[in-house]
Amino acid sequence: MIRYVVDGHNTIHSVSRYLELLDRDYPACLRTLIADCADYCDSRSVKIVLVFDGNPPFDLPEGGGGLSVLFSGKGRDADALVAEKAVPPKSTTVVTNDGNLKRLTGSTGCKLMSPEAFSELIAPPVRSGGGRNSERRKRRGLTGQEVSWWKREMEEELKKKRER
Repeated sequence: MIRYVVDGHNTIHSVSRYLELLDRDYPACLRTLIADCADYCDSRSVKIVLVFDGNPPFDLPEGGGGLSVLFSGKGRDADALVAEKAVPPKSTTVVTNDGNLKRLTGSTGCKLMSPEAFSELIAPPVRSGGGRNSERRKRRGLTGQEVSWWKREMEEELKKKRER
């Protein structure tokens, strides 16, 4: 099985699709990358470990499928967590443009991929002209993670209403 360990913030800052959204709405930017990774896991036999610096700005949806979303927490560097999760190296591709992280994980035998190439892999650009790819995107429903997240959001809102 193919396994990717993704330096999340490095990917966001390297791919224009995410960078444009980051300028307007940081949580939405993270959710978009998470959703793209979840969709890719749902459509392929792959595992993705998506690692971000710091703490999450929102409650993470329930795990499921081949996607794991991790935040390094306060006082811990995400690069160390990426390196830790890049084991076993022979079956792992690390996604980053960070030179130090590339040297660290590449020296252990991990394959390396740029965030730009990874983005093309998980969320190829939608081409005009109604091709097969755009049809598939139109028919796509919510992923299991998205359903869990929305369900929890709605339950919280209903609970707030009842308490009023």
